[in-house]
Amino acid sequence: MLPIDQPPIDGGEVLIVAGKIAAVGRNLPVPADTEVRTFADAWIVPGFVELHCHVGGPQGDINDLVLPHNMDLRTLDTLRQDQPELLLAVAAGVTTALCIPGSGSSIGGLGTIVKTWGPDFDTRLVRYPGAMKIALHARGGNPARRSGDLGSSRLGLHWMLRQVMREAKDYHDACTLAERGIGERPRFSPRLEPLRGLWRGEFPCILHAYGADDTMTAVRILHWGLGIPIVISHGEYESFVVGKELAAVGVPLNIGPTLYEFFEGRFVGNASELFFAGVKTSLCTDSPVIPQEALPLQGAMASRLGLPREDAIAAITLLPAQAIGIAHRVGSLTPGKDADLAVFPGDPLDPRHAPMLVLIDGREAPLNRR
Repeated sequence: MLPIDQPPIDGGEVLIVAGKIAAVGRNLPVPADTEVRTFADAWIVPGFVELHCHVGGPQGDINDLVLPHNMDLRTLDTLRQDQPELLLAVAAGVTTALCIPGSGSSIGGLGTIVKTWGPDFDTRLVRYPGAMKIALHARGGNPARRSGDLGSSRLGLHWMLRQVMREAKDYHDACTLAERGIGERPRFSPRLEPLRGLWRGEFPCILHAYGADDTMTAVRILHWGLGIPIVISHGEYESFVVGKELAAVGVPLNIGPTLYEFFEGRFVGNASELFFAGVKTSLCTDSPVIPQEALPLQGAMASRLGLPREDAIAAITLLPAQAIGIAHRVGSLTPGKDADLAVFPGDPLDPRHAPMLVLIDGREAPLNRR
């Protein structure tokens, strides 16, 4: 058993009571009338946590390109119960996902953290808002619209982002003072109000950013400039060049779906380079870019490219949970947390192994595979 937040336990046991982990260890006292499930030579791991996906609702509803800034839009209204992509993810051991808008606009809107399966949507909802999605320039061109208007270059994108976020910070500060009885409350802004949660510490920004230039731009504009908690997602290509700087700042990276770069005549594992630089590095699929059920395969690839195996498993369990602020509920086999776990017949990073059992909130989830 791999609890993740403590050393592996050979012959480990997990006691589940009322959907929560009650105890972890060996030879645990078992209350009367407790159902006992035994798996010889199996591996028990926490349910996997996905921070960057665009599934759970109709694929055409992840971007709205009329305006460059859409902080008042949200994925919460588009998610559907029992979406096929999420059920396939369950069958691979993925139990929690942050479903976010796409990167077609600079500020895409608010994402939603859900369990990938459950009896009803209210039960599955972990947190809304889960994160505010913001996109900087990428190799593929997102979010530059290439239509000749402001925002078709990094110059315009960054200027617009600074302007709107400064406006939001001023709005938040004025509202906060008014709530303390100081000054007049500004007129309610439905566009700026959703951003206030960033400065209240209720959720972070998740940044679509690539390479040394855009990852440091995200740090400069949002983290240093405005004091906003951020998670840099994608983060691949040459981000490892500024790995020591990113580690010093303490900003976590969420790498994927590309896990290597051909750099100075050699193949480089992005996640391993960042990890050894001291950056808290987790992994993602960007589903449906690659299937969400490939999240453990991302861990296997990162391990093959130099990330230590146990750290690769942490990169799809505890580290993403910590980055997004839900580690008090998921990410490790710890008493008091949600009973989300997967039982594998062997190493969970071996692509030949599929879960024999997946529990979400202590309930056995269906293992629907193609």
